[in-house]
Amino acid sequence: MKRSSIQVFMCVIAFFLASSTVAAAQSQTTFLYQLRQDGSIWEYVGPACSGNSCPGWRQLDSNPATSDITAGKADLFQHHMDGSIWIYTGPQPCNASSCNHWGRIDNNPSTIEIAADGIGSLYQLHASDLSIWWFCGGNTCPGWAKIDNNPSTNNILNVSGAVQDLLQLHFDGSIWQFLEMLCNGNSCPGWRELDHNPATVSVVEGDQINQLHADGSIWQFTGPACSGNSCPGWKKLDANPRAVQIAAGETGINGANTLYQLHNDGSIWSYTGTPCSGNSCPGWQRLDDNPSAALIIAAGRALYQLHSDGSIWSYTGPPCSGNSCPGWQKLDDNPITVDIKAGFFF
Repeated sequence: MKRSSIQVFMCVIAFFLASSTVAAAQSQTTFLYQLRQDGSIWEYVGPACSGNSCPGWRQLDSNPATSDITAGKADLFQHHMDGSIWIYTGPQPCNASSCNHWGRIDNNPSTIEIAADGIGSLYQLHASDLSIWWFCGGNTCPGWAKIDNNPSTNNILNVSGAVQDLLQLHFDGSIWQFLEMLCNGNSCPGWRELDHNPATVSVVEGDQINQLHADGSIWQFTGPACSGNSCPGWKKLDANPRAVQIAAGETGINGANTLYQLHNDGSIWSYTGTPCSGNSCPGWQRLDDNPSAALIIAAGRALYQLHSDGSIWSYTGPPCSGNSCPGWQKLDDNPITVDIKAGFFF
């Protein structure tokens, strides 16, 4: 598919304008969604649970073909098992069994993964050739531009930062950052390598790019990018072998760090800003220690966790004091919840 230089220019300008608007604002609005086993999608509108009553959710879809959802900025997308991609057009929820506030933006059976960034851009990864495509406007399915065709691509990564900044992870553990350049035929030069460590298992971005290694260590990108075989732009933030997941949010102008880690014992920790010094990594504060914690996600300054029983919790503070970790509020307790996603805008 070919796109005119004017179309590409307008897309890029739109992203820069969105980024400038974000940087100038102070407040944030967070959107929380859940996906259930039956394919239904729900949005949190409040209030929080009161005892066993959790009425704060409205249904946005009820399609059993839904395989996953993703959110970026205020936009919600779903991916179906047939490869089609849909955007929530809202603002109305389902009306009884009718959930027709969705618009199809692609119908490619090769699509295996979708990802969004912090300003609402959407990307997809194809299974056939592991190519990556960027949704750059348009009201019909052809509104996609190819940005990579590397057979080494393992996955593409949701990023919550307030700028357009797609990341991809290769099978060899290398991390690549999208530079807003489209492919020209078979040439796809729009990527720069940030690291090529085979120990890398996951990457997240909020205010900054962070990676988790297989040994539990956590690293933050400080620059520069790789030069040849040298990738010096990382500082170590932790070295705990119990770490199994990291999540990152976006603080805006005057916020604190929003990097979090989940340990295999269910405890959740927040980075306080002090990197490792030798073998000492004191820069973490415990927020919870519940062995039921299965997943954490962050968006903006918000942090959520999903428990193995399907319940969803929001961090309200304060952090743990000794064995007491009271800083959580229950938002739902549905046992068929399988995933949660969040988006935000300033």
